[in-house]
Amino acid sequence: MIHAYRRDYEAALEQCDHTIELNPHFSPAYWTLGMIQEQRRDLDEAIAAFQRAIDLSPNSPRMHAALARTLALSGRKADALASLRKVDAIAKQRYVSPMEFAVVRFALDQPELGFRALSKACEDRAFDVLALKVDPRFEPLRDDPRLQAILRDVGLA
Repeated sequence: MIHAYRRDYEAALEQCDHTIELNPHFSPAYWTLGMIQEQRRDLDEAIAAFQRAIDLSPNSPRMHAALARTLALSGRKADALASLRKVDAIAKQRYVSPMEFAVVRFALDQPELGFRALSKACEDRAFDVLALKVDPRFEPLRDDPRLQAILRDVGLA
């Protein structure tokens, strides 16, 4: 992910391939691969990687949210909402970081719901907020004053 945060997607992809070669059953490697493919705009490959991650970790809200986000970005809103319902179902059973909901809501072009979830993630002190400033999924929001305020509030700006 460090390579991806630096926007060096070739190095990130190489590292993912190596990790998967070492352990083809390590679902986070497929999640990372999907994130990289999404940023490279190869959405079909991203969807396949996230689906593999779900196959390996079927109860992971992170994997389902990532799939929902990429489905939304690829214009498959109904499928994205179906995946988001799976994340909601998991959240009824245990804690799910609001960041998972935020990334999907922004991809669905629902910025108000996205910022509400992002604020909740900060309120919860969700671990993944630490990467908010460098996470490429939030790049389109960089100039939004609401994101700038959140970054200041959590000490990242």
